[in-house]
Amino acid sequence: MKKLKNKFILVVISIIALIVFSQVYVAYSNSNVDTNSYLMLVKWNATLNESHVEPSTKYILSSGDKVRVIWDSSLAVIEWWDGSLTRLGWNTKISIDQNQISRDFTDINISFELIAGKTWSNIVSFIGHDSSFTQTFAGMEAWVRGTVFDVDLTNDFIHVSDHQVTLTTPDGEIVITEGNVLELSDFSFVDITNFITSMEDATWKKLNEEFDQQYFTELKKELSLSLESKNPFLFILEWVSPKYRILYALDTSEKYEDVEKLITKLSESKKQKVYDAVLSKYQKMNFVWSSDYEFYKKKVFYRKALISLANDGDKQALIRSTSYDAADMVQSGEMQLFSDTIGALLEHKDILKDIDTSLLKDQLNYIPEDLRIEFGSSLKELEGMLQFETLQNFDLRDAEEKIWEWLDILDKKVQNLLEENVGGLLDSLSQ
Repeated sequence: MKKLKNKFILVVISIIALIVFSQVYVAYSNSNVDTNSYLMLVKWNATLNESHVEPSTKYILSSGDKVRVIWDSSLAVIEWWDGSLTRLGWNTKISIDQNQISRDFTDINISFELIAGKTWSNIVSFIGHDSSFTQTFAGMEAWVRGTVFDVDLTNDFIHVSDHQVTLTTPDGEIVITEGNVLELSDFSFVDITNFITSMEDATWKKLNEEFDQQYFTELKKELSLSLESKNPFLFILEWVSPKYRILYALDTSEKYEDVEKLITKLSESKKQKVYDAVLSKYQKMNFVWSSDYEFYKKKVFYRKALISLANDGDKQALIRSTSYDAADMVQSGEMQLFSDTIGALLEHKDILKDIDTSLLKDQLNYIPEDLRIEFGSSLKELEGMLQFETLQNFDLRDAEEKIWEWLDILDKKVQNLLEENVGGLLDSLSQ
């Protein structure tokens, strides 16, 4: 009996030791996460804080650093910690204003100033209402999430290739949507045909698109390896911790309903910690596009969990990001993912009304009729919702003023017509 009791105590001690060791292992793993952003010279000549930069060598960037790319045909790239990219063209100079990333990725603030030359940026969507990526130039600020855009100060334009940029100018805000070009000197939009024929550098565009594709292919390989090499102690921690139980379910479950059941059991006091843990892992796959089905399916699971756990401010950022991805799915034709995403949007109609959904509305116009039938009533409901948003924001007083303005114009036109033709009209009546 005594031996049995000793064995039981030994087993309990072993389990406690294993749990403690697993916690230490996880803490150690998190403390070794690389949150640095790097500068690398691809070709020819550049300086970092006036010091020469060696080609193909990565240099850690900090707030206050100044980068200069010298000579024609020179090229450098900044790999921001989260997978975003900014490429610097020849004769370009920038200054890093902020490069602050918390170790758990819940607080991200990156900004830099373009002083001269041109940049190409491919920025993933930041989640969290306090996180931001901004680029300033010529007294203006470009605020971006999940956007591909280039700025050329020499040729005086900003061009948005994907999603949209909100540009803050001395006179207010200008939203530049996908495929549009804004002339920076007078804030006028440029005809896209004229831009392609007379302003756009086709070689620069092709080079960036090819480099972006290579880079994100490598990121996907790294993500695949990290998902395959799961934390060996996660299955132990999920026994005793709701946080790790949900993380484990997100990594292993085929159905989101399994995750949802766990979230509904959480107390309000534990939601923030679980949210931060899920967000930390989500940021590592945030760059994934809907064309990569298996990766994106996991990303959708994580984001659904985040929406369920988030406070109101973060929820709005997540719904905005979901609407961006829904627009991408329209282009990629991923029907099942799109149907699931429509459902996620419709669950949060109150938030959807308060965000800019113009990009999604534009993309919905391009859905072929056969896909509309397959998406079914959920698509009609979403389209109705987006139209409802427009009606909700419509001011009846503005409409009344417009009506009276039109009536006034019509009255003046009738009076002018009568005055011009009254003589001929009287002659005809007298005959």
